[in-house]
Amino acid sequence: MSRRFHLALAGSLFACVSMMIPHAVLAQEQDEVMALPSSRDELSDRLTEAGMSASGVEAIIKVARDGIVLDTKASDEATLAPGASKVGGLPDLPKGVEWPVRPAYDSAETLAAQFNADAANLYGDAGIAPPWMPEAEGKAFVAERKRANDEVKASTLKIMKDAGAEIDEKDLEGMTGLPPDAAAKAAAEQRMLAEIVAKPYPLPFIAQVDLAAMAKEPGFDKVLPVTGRLLFFYDMPVLPASYEPRGKAGWKVIYDDTPVADLERKPLPKELADFPGTASLKAAAMTPRSVVTTVPVGDSGWDVVGEINGDDVSTYSGWLFSLGWPTAIEGGNHQLGGWPRAIQSGMQAMSQFASNGLDAGSGEAFQTDEGKRLLAGGKDWHLVLQIGTDEATGYPFPGALYVLMREEDLAARNFEKAWVVYEQD
Repeated sequence: MSRRFHLALAGSLFACVSMMIPHAVLAQEQDEVMALPSSRDELSDRLTEAGMSASGVEAIIKVARDGIVLDTKASDEATLAPGASKVGGLPDLPKGVEWPVRPAYDSAETLAAQFNADAANLYGDAGIAPPWMPEAEGKAFVAERKRANDEVKASTLKIMKDAGAEIDEKDLEGMTGLPPDAAAKAAAEQRMLAEIVAKPYPLPFIAQVDLAAMAKEPGFDKVLPVTGRLLFFYDMPVLPASYEPRGKAGWKVIYDDTPVADLERKPLPKELADFPGTASLKAAAMTPRSVVTTVPVGDSGWDVVGEINGDDVSTYSGWLFSLGWPTAIEGGNHQLGGWPRAIQSGMQAMSQFASNGLDAGSGEAFQTDEGKRLLAGGKDWHLVLQIGTDEATGYPFPGALYVLMREEDLAARNFEKAWVVYEQD
């Protein structure tokens, strides 16, 4: 998994600030996390108990969507039938169909430069000169990284002490660097990433869902096909930026209605098996659990709610936190259809912009005439599949993947037009 954000100062500061939160408070918040409601009656009761008005509850229930939580259990893949729903393992594809391979990323040289810079920083922060640098340059680089990191730690220490935290320099040890062996291993992964972004590479297999089986569940989202299966591949090592149009090279969503008898389980490509980081997941069988999902606040879909007063919006926003995020260590983080459990905001707008060739990485895109025109269609993006943290796979994502499609593309079964958003808390 890419460490592109490993060295961000904001992350370091956040980690330190989190030290100030009493463990009792964190435990209390964890205890308050509740499962998604299993019916609209239960949803109504919970929203009413939270303090929403009758009209506010009605507005939320009116736009609620059925969905299916996909609970998982680590499994011996040999025991899973061809085409069965699972996270990780190996995909079941039609005979003669090869494992999906992505092309090189557009402007791959910029991605490669970032990964090489991350590799150098990992070495430098561990006090080691990057092996590919000339000796004098490497020593100077290490010295500069130490100076910058010492400055960060001093600034962080002051902020924490000014906030009343009982903290000293020892508490910040390791904040800006890994041990030498770990740094060298992580840097090797970054160097490999710099190479593979510039050439075709197999996409890691994430999940497959037996839609025909799921369609029998009461929570099945009716916009989805009722036959066949869905297969999802995603570039886990690179984590392509969801807001960039070029990110589309980093995933493949396949709808396949081939008879089960004509499927075969594909072997793991050598490139993924040899990758120095994580490029494959262990198999975990899925068990469906029907739920009722509610619209997130802060995205284009909120427009469908209509008139609702400010107090109800505030109460509802707080209530959403009681559902937690799809990163819970206990599981229950995968979902088929419905509304997403968003970690951040704006995934519909981001999908609308990036899929139409507009970089959504800054607020400037929203101010352009093209951005304003496109934004009106953001509400059309519908969650197809959500994949969150899952200990059973052997590599729990620190965030969640959301597969979205325009409703018109879903109706036409144009799954090649899916957009994938990665969010992290």
